[in-house]
Amino acid sequence: MSSDKFYDVIFEFSNEERVKIMKALTGEKTSFSGLARSLGITTQEVSRHFNRLVESGLATRNTDGHPCMTSYGLMVLRQLNGVNFTTDHREYFETHDASALPDKFLGRLGELEKMEYTDDIMVAIHNSVRIIHEAEEYILDINLPYISSGFPHIKAAYDRGVKGWFLRGFDLRVPAEMQAQREQTISDEYVAYVRREGLLQDRFLEVDVILYMNEKEVALLSFPTLNGRYDYRGFTSKDPAALDWCRELFYYYWEQGSKLPQ
Repeated sequence: MSSDKFYDVIFEFSNEERVKIMKALTGEKTSFSGLARSLGITTQEVSRHFNRLVESGLATRNTDGHPCMTSYGLMVLRQLNGVNFTTDHREYFETHDASALPDKFLGRLGELEKMEYTDDIMVAIHNSVRIIHEAEEYILDINLPYISSGFPHIKAAYDRGVKGWFLRGFDLRVPAEMQAQREQTISDEYVAYVRREGLLQDRFLEVDVILYMNEKEVALLSFPTLNGRYDYRGFTSKDPAALDWCRELFYYYWEQGSKLPQ
């Protein structure tokens, strides 16, 4: 694909009404007048935008004469969903650094389009503790600091056979202020037991992300601020596409991790 064709396509996506038309054409079959009504513009405007999309190879008419997207147009639209996710959360990504994500995951950011942004740390903590209680199969954790109120829920999860996979930097340990409570709730002997049973696995790797999820929900996906610290603002979702993306990111990093010194 030549650079001229690339910029031609990007130009078509620079117009809000054309993008709305393309997204509308991914749904149920419609007509020019139907598009005009749903978008609040005239039929003439719809026709003008549609003709531009046809010239760019992004849209066409089906055998019934109705407007529709081409397979090429659908492919380009899906790829640009990642840009849409980033720009929708521009303020967050201007103050948080996700650039360390592997290219294979940056290129799939569109799969996160249904994630919800949360900027309340108490909500993030609540969600994280709640998904421990609700987990039936596993908990996947990258770099989430220890939450003392979560200790009883973690033990209860192990007791019912939930697996916990923890990936963190070497410096992330139970704070001294929480040690007594942790040992009272989850003794060293119990930790050794769940390790032997394969319920607890942990590895070490320095990565610039916080991820906490179970098989049904991502409680928190958070990136460091520009100064390298975490403010625990980020994203949450039950959307299957977001779950798949986050799960695959976890295992991508997990395979690179080394076992933590005991």
